[in-house]
Amino acid sequence: MLTAVILTAAVFGVAKVVRDWLILRQVRAAMEAGTPEDRVRIGMRLAEALGGQSGPPPEPPAGEVVTPPR
Repeated sequence: MLTAVILTAAVFGVAKVVRDWLILRQVRAAMEAGTPEDRVRIGMRLAEALGGQSGPPPEPPAGEVVTPPR
């Protein structure tokens, strides 16, 4: 029984590490491909997701449509 609990905890731990790594890979790719305004927006959303100060989302520059990278 104890072995099953330890094995389950290890699997969940590895799954979390892999998920976090994939998320960070996507964030890094978005930061590298984005404009400076996109980088600020991504940084603010990341800080909010990590428990930082939340505030109103930044407005996109006038006349510019911001689309996420594919």
